[in-house]
Amino acid sequence: MGPRWLPLLGQLLLLQPPGSRAAGPIRVFVVPHSHMDVGWVYTVQESMRAYAANVYTSVVAELTSRPQRRFIAVEQEFFRLWWTSVASEKQKHQVHQLLKKGHLEFVLGGQVMHDEAVTHLDDQILQLTEGHGFLYETFGIRPQFSWHVDPFGASATTPTLFALAGFNAHLISRIDYDLKEAMQEAQGLQFVWRGSKSLSAQQQIFTHVMDQFSYCTPSQLSFSNRSGFYWNGVAVFPEPPPDGVYPNMSEPVTPANIDLYAKELVANVKQRAAWFQTPYILWPWGCDKQFFNASVQFANMDPLLDHINSRSQELGVSVEYATLGDYFRALHALNISWAVYNHHDFLPYSSEPFAAWTGFYTSRSMLKGMARRASALLYAGESMFTRYMWPVPHGALDPTWALQQLQQLRWAVSEVQHHDAITGTESPKVRDMYMEHLATGMQGVRKIMSSIVLDKFQLRMTARAAESEVWSEPGSNPRPDGYSASVYNPLAWTVTTIVTLTIHFPRVSVTDEMGHPVPAQIQNSTKDLSAYDLLILSVIPGLSYRHYRVMPTTEAQEATTMATTLRFKSKLRRHSSSQKKRLVTMANDCYTVQFDQDTNLMHSIWERESNRTVPLTQEFLEYHANGDVHQGPISDNYKFTANKTAVPAWKTVVMEIVRGKLVTEVRQYFYRNTTAQNYTFAIHSRLAHVSSDPDQELLCHRIEQKYRVGPLELNREAILRTSSDINNQKLIYSDNNGYQMQRRPYQAFVNNVISRVTHLATHCTLPHAA
Repeated sequence: MGPRWLPLLGQLLLLQPPGSRAAGPIRVFVVPHSHMDVGWVYTVQESMRAYAANVYTSVVAELTSRPQRRFIAVEQEFFRLWWTSVASEKQKHQVHQLLKKGHLEFVLGGQVMHDEAVTHLDDQILQLTEGHGFLYETFGIRPQFSWHVDPFGASATTPTLFALAGFNAHLISRIDYDLKEAMQEAQGLQFVWRGSKSLSAQQQIFTHVMDQFSYCTPSQLSFSNRSGFYWNGVAVFPEPPPDGVYPNMSEPVTPANIDLYAKELVANVKQRAAWFQTPYILWPWGCDKQFFNASVQFANMDPLLDHINSRSQELGVSVEYATLGDYFRALHALNISWAVYNHHDFLPYSSEPFAAWTGFYTSRSMLKGMARRASALLYAGESMFTRYMWPVPHGALDPTWALQQLQQLRWAVSEVQHHDAITGTESPKVRDMYMEHLATGMQGVRKIMSSIVLDKFQLRMTARAAESEVWSEPGSNPRPDGYSASVYNPLAWTVTTIVTLTIHFPRVSVTDEMGHPVPAQIQNSTKDLSAYDLLILSVIPGLSYRHYRVMPTTEAQEATTMATTLRFKSKLRRHSSSQKKRLVTMANDCYTVQFDQDTNLMHSIWERESNRTVPLTQEFLEYHANGDVHQGPISDNYKFTANKTAVPAWKTVVMEIVRGKLVTEVRQYFYRNTTAQNYTFAIHSRLAHVSSDPDQELLCHRIEQKYRVGPLELNREAILRTSSDINNQKLIYSDNNGYQMQRRPYQAFVNNVISRVTHLATHCTLPHAA
């Protein structure tokens, strides 16, 4: 155990009561479950056809036939699909009865088991609400316990969210391997987690960390070369085998081997019991894609449990089928005081030496960006539709159709929060499935929003019928008579922002809904060389619209100005000299940002409010990562494994400054070598020329940067390093899922130093667009 875990273990041991374990046999709670990834290697429909539907069909039948059996169901997507498209009325009635008796229990209950590192709090709430809403509407129940066994590390946001959602206990598994080992030795796997510094004890939750065996049943048997306790074998794709014989089916329990099976189970239980304070042990029975044939599973486990209980005094163990709630309620009845874990998380996660699971922070960035845009669109669409319907509908939009479109996107955005979806760790065909679902859902919501705007547009046109002016339809292609643009603010407060439109003519007039000129700026587009970017300064009250008319003109307009572009010569990468600098600036009422003409790199930022200048350096670097499985650990969608320290990834940089009345933009283009025709990296930095008055303060204090990366060479991990002379005492603060800031002091790692420390320093969620 490294010294970095000592403060944590001190916390965990502080409240541990000595001698808390009761006398008597170990009480084992056997919790049957199936870990059913919504989309990892196979698509949702492939999984439903191969095994997922059979899990619920066979489990319901087996729980109904024997009252002592139990099962927990976790994620809702597969269950909802089974419920609506497979289950008969008889099976639905049986599910109601099993829930009422406590033989079947829904735990977690979200649409998916969401990732905890790269998801946003809003989306975590959405997918949890989506699943819980179905359970409450269908069964009148609300899950009380979490089962978050597979996300790659544990955020402090999650226990706070689950406590706020009314959960009574929280269960996790994937935490750093050496920390888990230390916690096992200290019997510290169970504690009270206060994830939020601001809420502290107001929102705390009892937390159970699964031991080193995690959520799967130990599969190795000393008396057989087959796996253990998986009597239904391994799921087969694309269809179940017609003869019912699956690969790797465990050896059936018989009178000849039942003692051997009992010995294996009891030995594993006693090994685990040494890691916990109480004699109550949770023994998860199941793993990925299990219980698709619950009949053969229970037919073998039933006699095994009966056999162990018949020798309970001799073996020192009693066993029983249980739900997760059964286990936590029994633990609660012991009335033990637990250690408190304050305001920390379990990120980054490493499963073993040289296996830092930090690669997924950036894997499949296009999917990550699309998921975030879809979430923002859904929020805006729901807000716009609600405002349209209240107090009464005032247009031709069909509410039933609109709700269907919104529900489709809610499902897609919830689905993609899965820990093998937004993380980018799914197979290519599953990635395509997620993106297709998002794209289809976004298209439907855009149609809703266009219909609402069109209704408002037509009402406005009717009111202006006496005028001879002609507007184009919202969202239409450019026409000689121009554009109309409607901007909606889904937030509850006024927002001052820059709205960017792509247009195809260099001179325009921009007017608002009252016909008044609006400040705007035209500049060359960075996406389409034949087009222009039109930047409009927009002040939008909360839950309100602004409507703009953009008309081509032949003459310059006072309110709409053309930006000028100044391009600087290419500069070779070199260390900045101590000679007098030739600096160029972009500034507003809040900041002055300076760039060095001799390097084409950022030099410093001066903040007016504090009258402080912070020197800065910029550089793009690359880690050379191993991609050969025969040469040791590799970097992939999950893990980041660097061979050496990062090296500069560019030789020259070109800079241009686009100056306008509304904004100034500095564009930097980094080329891999002196002969490269296309840049590999780009940074666009922007300052808005607004005042520091209260209504424009947030925009004034924003230095906006956009980055472009690629294409990269094979087996390269790229980073942008921005350095300053700020002495942070080896302490940083990172965003925690858009909920709170997480204090992160420097940690000294023994193994895989580059991968763990580097990505710990840069870990944060993507900004959430509104």
